[in-house]
Amino acid sequence: MSNQSALTIIDEIKPDQVESLKTALGTIASPGPLHGAIDFSVLGNVHFARLIVFDQANDLNGEPLAPKLALLTNFDGGIDAHINDLAKTCGEGLDAVFSACINYPESTTPTAEARNQYLHRQRRKEKALYVNRQGRTVSQILSEKKLRDAIQQYLDDNTFTSHSPVDVHRAIISFVRNRAELSWALEPEHGPSKLWKRQELVHRMTGLVLALLLAPVVIITLPVFLLVLRYHEKRDVPDDSSAPIESVQSFRADEDIWVHNQIIAVGLVKPGLFRQLLTELMLKLTDYAARHIYNRGFLSGLNTIHFARWVPLDDSRRLFFSSNYDGSLESYMNDFIDKAAWGLNAIFSNGNGFPKTCFMFCGGIMDEKAYKRFLPTRQVHSRVWYSAYPDLTTKNIANNAEIRKGLSQAVNDEQARDWLMRLGVGNRLPALGFVARALDNIRWDRICRNCS
Repeated sequence: MSNQSALTIIDEIKPDQVESLKTALGTIASPGPLHGAIDFSVLGNVHFARLIVFDQANDLNGEPLAPKLALLTNFDGGIDAHINDLAKTCGEGLDAVFSACINYPESTTPTAEARNQYLHRQRRKEKALYVNRQGRTVSQILSEKKLRDAIQQYLDDNTFTSHSPVDVHRAIISFVRNRAELSWALEPEHGPSKLWKRQELVHRMTGLVLALLLAPVVIITLPVFLLVLRYHEKRDVPDDSSAPIESVQSFRADEDIWVHNQIIAVGLVKPGLFRQLLTELMLKLTDYAARHIYNRGFLSGLNTIHFARWVPLDDSRRLFFSSNYDGSLESYMNDFIDKAAWGLNAIFSNGNGFPKTCFMFCGGIMDEKAYKRFLPTRQVHSRVWYSAYPDLTTKNIANNAEIRKGLSQAVNDEQARDWLMRLGVGNRLPALGFVARALDNIRWDRICRNCS
C-alpha cells in the first residue's frame, strides 16, 4: 500500500485569455467544452482533483494580483511518479487547459518531458495537508466497496435465520474464498510502506523534541505574545459585507451533486510581520496535528473531511483553503462552529476581514451569523471537480475497510454480531487517540465566555 499525497500547480493566466478559459472550463453544474479535457480517471490513483481560476484581485496595498489557474490533485504514491503520469497520460488535456498560462511550453505539441519540467516548476507546496486515513488507496476503496456489495447480495440471496453470528461469519468467509475475484479480501491490508512509516516517526519525534526544547522559551515569552496578540486583535476590522445573492446561488448550484462536496476559499493575510509569522506557525502546527494527532479519520471532531489543504498564494500575500467533504455546506459550517471553532480561528483569524477573535481561539466563527456571511465573500468556484468514488462518504469507506478486516480475524459470537452490523446499519468509526480526545474535550465555550 502507498501513502496519500497532494499536488498543487499554479500559474498566471495570460490577461487576454482569462474569460475565454473560464468559459471553456465552465462550472461543475454547467460544464464547458474543456471541462473534461484532463481525464483524471485514466490515472487510476487520483482520489480528488479540481481546476480553479483565481480572478485578478488587489492586495492590501492596492497592488494588482494577476489571475491564476490552479490544478489540485489528491493521489496515491509519490510526487515525481504522479507528475510523470500526468505529463504522459494526460498530456493533451494539460496542453488544452494550461496553454492559457504564461509559463506553459510554447510549442504547439509539448513533449512529455517539457510538461514534466513545467509541472515541477509550477508546483507549490502546501503548508498543511489533511488526509482522512493514510494508506487507503483508490484501488482499495473501490475494491472494498465491491466486496461489501457482493457480501450484501450473498446475504440477500440466502437465509441464515437459524444460524449463529459465528456461523454466518464463517459462511461469508467461505463465499469470499470461493470467488476468485474476491479472495484477495482474506488477506489483511498493510497500510503505507515501512519507509513512509519510519519517515513519519522521525517527523513526529523531531516535533516532540523541538517542543520540549522550546517549552521554556514559550513559557517565558507567552505573556508578551498574548499582549501583542490582543493589541492586534483589538485593531482588527472585520468585513461586514455580504456576497451578492447571485454569487451565493452560483456556488449552491455546484453543490450536492454527489454525496460529498467541495469548497475553496481564498483571502489576504493581514499585514505586518506579526501576522505573517503567526500564520506560518499555525500552519506548521496544523500540519503536524493532521499528520500525528488527527490521523484516524477525524479533524478536530469532524469526521466528514476526505482531504484538505492550505496553500500560500501570491508570495504568501494570500492563502487558500481547499476541502473535499461529505454532506452539505450548511452542515459543514455548523460542524466547524460546533466542533472545531478554536482550530479554524487559530488559522483564519490571520486573514483580512475575518470575524473578530479573542486570544486567537475565541470569538471568530463562534459568531455564527458573521461567519456564514463572511465565508461566501471569500469562496471561489472549482471550475472542474473530479471524485474517484462520488457515492462514498468517509464513513462508508471506513466501514467497508472494517468489513474486509473482519474476514481475516477469528471472532466469537459477540464480535461476529458486531461485525455483521456493519453490513446493515454499521458505519462505526475508530476511536480517537488520547491527545486528539483531550483537545476535542476542551470546553472552549466556557473558556471563551469571559473572554473580552
